Amino acid sequence: MALDNLDFTTLAWLSASLTALMTAYLGVFVVLRRITFVGVALSQLAAAGVALSGLINIPCNLGAILLMLGGVTFFAKDHKRDLPSEGLIGSAYVAAGAMAVLFIALAPHADGDMLSLLFGNVLAVNSTDIYLMAASLIFIIVINMLFFKQFMLTAFDPMMAQALGYNVKFWNWLFYFTVGLAIAVAIHSAGALLVFAMLIVPPLIGLSLSQRWNIVCLYYLISALISVGLGVALSVQYDLPTSATITAVVCLFLAATITAKKVSQT
Repeated sequence: MALDNLDFTTLAWLSASLTALMTAYLGVFVVLRRITFVGVALSQLAAAGVALSGLINIPCNLGAILLMLGGVTFFAKDHKRDLPSEGLIGSAYVAAGAMAVLFIALAPHADGDMLSLLFGNVLAVNSTDIYLMAASLIFIIVINMLFFKQFMLTAFDPMMAQALGYNVKFWNWLFYFTVGLAIAVAIHSAGALLVFAMLIVPPLIGLSLSQRWNIVCLYYLISALISVGLGVALSVQYDLPTSATITAVVCLFLAATITAKKVSQT
């Protein structure tokens, strides 16, 4: 059945589910590597790219990808010898936020539609968005399956990786690129809030329940997809913002998981 024949609720569920699948797996690396703020900064850069697209009249995804590539190249470099990396990432975040506001203000048609593109509206996605997100998901899965060993070694033992002859800077760049691609493709339909929530919260749920990689992936998948389904249903039923509702549901899922774990340990 063609996607064009699906109702808007089903398309919204597909869009949010693809966002969750693209970002949550990568989020496990992001959380374990303690580079959460990079995810925030890339989300903001992608949002600024969406705003830029409205100013210079280019496709939203192209604008998001262009600024994302700049951010990925910047974050993948080793800046420790110059300035603290946390400060540089924070500066990139606030600069991207300022750019997003300025681009919207300068755009000739800066109205509610532009704000909707920037902050996301999964109820307004179309089949083209779905196909692009599905293709990006397949690309991200293939890259991570082919280079899982390289990502693991360079992420958690870079000195050993360097001793074995791995180009740590390149593998860091490629990992950041997959994270940035997932964010850039999803940002204009899901919005920065939902994208970042799915990048961080489902992996935290999985890691709070297990330390085994496969089990962590299973838990984050279950929590992410349940949150998406419940969030879309609640938003349609009660006329609530869909991305914010899904985000609230997955955060409640995390709070309930942590509380249940603490209760079981007492």
